[in-house]
Amino acid sequence: MVKKILKVSLTGGIASGKSLVSDLLGIYGCHIIDLDVISREVVLPGTEGLNELIEVFGDSIVLPNGMLNRKHLRDELYKKGRNRALIEKILHPKILHKMNAAMNSCQEGIMIVVIPLLVEKKLWQPFDRAIVVDCEIENQLSRLMSREKISKEKARIMLMAQATREERLQLDNHLPIDIIENNSKISDLKVMVKELNQKLLSLL
Repeated sequence: MVKKILKVSLTGGIASGKSLVSDLLGIYGCHIIDLDVISREVVLPGTEGLNELIEVFGDSIVLPNGMLNRKHLRDELYKKGRNRALIEKILHPKILHKMNAAMNSCQEGIMIVVIPLLVEKKLWQPFDRAIVVDCEIENQLSRLMSREKISKEKARIMLMAQATREERLQLDNHLPIDIIENNSKISDLKVMVKELNQKLLSLL
């Protein structure tokens, strides 16, 4: 019997609720590959990724325990335009290498790959379809300010560095998409994700 696999990318703006949606899909048995998790793995102490960042930005980006100071690196990222390109040049190939290895190890079922920059980096090619977690900008700002303990101005700058909601929803020019609206209660979100999982199962 031929094993079937459905490769689904999951994306959304910062603080839109991507992790919550992927966690819920994981409960239903979907295989979850999260690039936010991988991005942390490639900068663990002793990794090539962290060592290369230190060469560029100095020891100030490392905490006393040897871990990457992610807040400091984020500040560097938004400080100068060229810093973003430098950081992405160092980290993105390593992240994509680990993503491809994880995808190749998954042989059947529903594979959900959480890719925050799916639209910005045009990474839709390997996938059968996509999930877009969408929410109102004011909700994003509020969640981001609460989560990161930052000002509204700083939160807005972080949002502006990503694709717009409109650009993300135009992903349907490249893949069939399902939109999860995350503007209300978690109970409503759970219902939407349950229905989406049933739909994905029907496509296997």
